[in-house]
Amino acid sequence: MLAPRHKLALENIKSLFRECGYKLSFEKLNAVDYGVPQDRKRVFFVGFRNDLDKTFEFPSPLKKKLNLKDAIFDLKDTVLKSGSKNHSNYGECKVNNHEYLQGSFSTIYLSRNRVRDWDEPSFTIQAGGRHAPIHPQAPKMELVEKNKRQFIPGKEHLYRRLSVRECARIQTFPDDYQFIYKSLLDGYKMIGNAVPVNLAFHLAQKIKLDLES
Repeated sequence: MLAPRHKLALENIKSLFRECGYKLSFEKLNAVDYGVPQDRKRVFFVGFRNDLDKTFEFPSPLKKKLNLKDAIFDLKDTVLKSGSKNHSNYGECKVNNHEYLQGSFSTIYLSRNRVRDWDEPSFTIQAGGRHAPIHPQAPKMELVEKNKRQFIPGKEHLYRRLSVRECARIQTFPDDYQFIYKSLLDGYKMIGNAVPVNLAFHLAQKIKLDLES
C-alpha cells in the first residue's frame, strides 16, 4: 500500500478522507510490536474529524516482544489431528479448537522455510489453513536449491501445521473464545482474517485516550 506504485491509490484515499471532513493518519505497523507473538505487517488508517482539531499519533511499540514459547508451549502435548476429510473432532479437544489440518504440502509452500524456533515470533497467520506455519517442534527446513526446501530427513514426523487454537493464540484470542466450524479450513480462515486482538486493543485504547483529552 505504501509502495511508490500505489501512490495514486493512496492519494485517492487521503482525498476521500479530506472530503468527508477528516484529518487522516496512516502507518505501517508490525503486530509483534504490540503484544502479538507474530510478524504481521499491515497499514492502518485512522481519521479524526476536523472539528476535533487533533491529529492521531500511533502508539509507541511495546518494549517486551512475545515469542512462540510464550504463546503456545503449554499446548504442545494435547493437540489432535483433524477428523475425516479435515473435519472437526467435535468437542473431543481438551482445549477448544486444538486440532490441526492434515494433508500434503504444495511446491509453493515448500519454496521457503515455514518453521520458526520457540524463541522467535510466528510467521504471519494467513487465512488459508494449508499455508499455516509449521509447529516449532520441527527443525527449520533445509535448502535444496533456489525456491525449494525440504523437511530434514528422519525428522519428517515433527512437521505439522499449527493447530486452529495455536493460530488463535498467536492472534491473541483467549482460549474461551470458541470458533465454530465443520471444516478446519473455515476455522483457519476466520482466525487468519482477524485483526490480532492485542494490536486492536492498543490502537483502540490510544484513540479512546485521544478523544477523552
